[in-house]
Amino acid sequence: MQELRETDPRVIGPYEVLGRLGSGGMGEVYLAEARRGPRLAVKVVRAEQAEDRTFRARFRHEVRAAQTVGGAGTYTARVVDADTEAPRPWMATEFVDGPNLRDAVLDGGPLTGDAVRLLAAALAEALAAIHAKALVHRDLKPSNILLAQDGPRVIDFGIVRALEGTALTRTGVVVGSVGYVSPEQIRNGAQVGPASDVFSLGAVLAYASGGEEPFGEGQDSVVLLRILTGDVDLSAVPKDHLPLVEACLRDDPGARPTPADVVAATGHTARSLREGLRPGWYAAGAPGGAESVGGGERWIPEHGSGERESRVEYVAPVTVRDLPAVAEVPPRPPSRRWLLGALTGGAGVVAAGGLGGWLLLRDSSDGRQGAAGGSSATGTPRVGWQYKVAGLGGRHGPCASLSPDGRRVYVGGSDGSLHAVDLNGLSVWHTELGGEVMSPLATAHGVYCLLFDGQEGASKLCALGRDGKVRWTRPVASNSQVPVAAAGLVLVSYASSSDEGGVRAYAPDGSVRWSTPTGAAPTGEPMVADSVVYVGTFGDELQALDAKTGKRLWATRVGADTGRPTLVGDTLLVGSGGEQSLHGVSRSGKPLWHKADEMLYGSRYLSCVAFGGLGVTATDYELVALDPADGSRAWTFRFTDEGIQYSDPTVAGDTLYARQGATLYGFDRQGRRTWRKRVEGGASVGTQSPVVRDGRVYAATADGITVLALK
Repeated sequence: MQELRETDPRVIGPYEVLGRLGSGGMGEVYLAEARRGPRLAVKVVRAEQAEDRTFRARFRHEVRAAQTVGGAGTYTARVVDADTEAPRPWMATEFVDGPNLRDAVLDGGPLTGDAVRLLAAALAEALAAIHAKALVHRDLKPSNILLAQDGPRVIDFGIVRALEGTALTRTGVVVGSVGYVSPEQIRNGAQVGPASDVFSLGAVLAYASGGEEPFGEGQDSVVLLRILTGDVDLSAVPKDHLPLVEACLRDDPGARPTPADVVAATGHTARSLREGLRPGWYAAGAPGGAESVGGGERWIPEHGSGERESRVEYVAPVTVRDLPAVAEVPPRPPSRRWLLGALTGGAGVVAAGGLGGWLLLRDSSDGRQGAAGGSSATGTPRVGWQYKVAGLGGRHGPCASLSPDGRRVYVGGSDGSLHAVDLNGLSVWHTELGGEVMSPLATAHGVYCLLFDGQEGASKLCALGRDGKVRWTRPVASNSQVPVAAAGLVLVSYASSSDEGGVRAYAPDGSVRWSTPTGAAPTGEPMVADSVVYVGTFGDELQALDAKTGKRLWATRVGADTGRPTLVGDTLLVGSGGEQSLHGVSRSGKPLWHKADEMLYGSRYLSCVAFGGLGVTATDYELVALDPADGSRAWTFRFTDEGIQYSDPTVAGDTLYARQGATLYGFDRQGRRTWRKRVEGGASVGTQSPVVRDGRVYAATADGITVLALK
């Protein structure tokens, strides 16, 4: 770590800067930490890039997408925080304690055979997680791979695209690192797909196993020509690894293995991979952690190590010495407080909070009217209570679910429990379920929830009674995060792979009422309207099923990895991963229109609500209302609050509710802001939508939910 210069910042957002880690073509990287929090690697974008509007727009979207990747089993370094609207935009990733792959090989030589197989399997799992979010890394290279004691971590995924096509790169340059770019990156620039990352993986494995650059050294133009002509030197690669490396380096993208194929070629399963990634896994003699180099001193990369500068170079978060240790601080229980009389029926209720506790929130609203004026019929919400669950489980869906009688609130926690709370914010019960609990569904028969699989979807469906006892569980494998109610049944998508899956309907007793294959697996949970189940698939189709019987009514090709639709009037609005990422489909399955909107985060993650005859969706910086007739923008509202965390919108009556950062907004049917209020508890890392019922708004926060009363 280098000392700070006079020109270096001492504070970046909420983080105190501890030192300078280095710089690259995209910006400066600093070691920083939050007060009583973990250390982070924070990258600050260069001033000239910050002034490029196209770069900012792309950076905003790519950071948001990258934040959805991470967690156990993904082998990626999670993007923790970012501010894409700062004068100098920045992003913070989790600190990874270990060297990057390039420095490990330079200092300790090529990895052993077992270490290379572990590395290949873990990197393939990382690429699978990245590709599942419709991202392509575009710059996988040894210095973008950190070697922690529990496995490698891929960094900088999704950010390369932010530079492509901007004013800074419109002179025909290749965005990526020379020696690790794919042939199609050289030929087509930004027009690359997941197979491009597999080519880069092959070059990385050649370097890790042989210790030499597979396409040699020299001027950039010479190295690029070698890649284009297939002039690769694999003489240093051990023969055991040659078949896999050669397969990854095939010129034809379609002939390369998929990440799943790479994992299979290593002979590893998810379980054996976890068991193999133990301290010292990446070869004897290589820097292996706190005791491996320099008589017990912690390893620090030498100054200047790494590939030649890329326009998107990311300097690895290195391990440093001579810094004070960060003490682990236990969660602070909330103070004892009186609840508002308006929310408790006038009774004076006092409770001591624990992890799942409540506390009174001070009024920090900004009650100013929008420029267009007009107060909502409900008015600005008043302060209420907060219930903490160490963070909500999953990434989207309603932030909570209310029982049919409206007297009980169910909250799924990342603490592995489903919580039941009364209307005063007091815990009724919480049941440990053994996994992160995603958005619950309450019906007359009980409450249902899916357990997060650590990547994108579910591993188990659980049914609980009103008393909190588990009635039954069923194993599932799907991209769903939210169970869906239809015709007295509970619907969940299932999948054995992206190529095979369907929708299954469970009766209240846990029996399967019907199960309908969809061919390629659903991309997410189904949507139900008027007894019809609509589901998008990885087979680029939108399908309609009868909710009572599961009979397929129709199937229509829409776009790559078709997402979950929203019914607006008689038109289904749906997103896909194609160049034209917005689509309109009739209720009978007829395609009506296809449209591109580069500034709107589309793909299969597009999430809309019907409001005032329009489909309203949120991004990290604006609300957009789409006309179902052609996909054009009817109105937009640009958020001005700090941060990029936001919620999917919710509609109740004549008001649309949405959260940006830690601020909750209300909008009328014309898209005019009628009120806004600061929500205590910090911004949720997911897009969980607010829930509105009986004069209350339940909103997601960083560690649970906050409840506000409408006037």
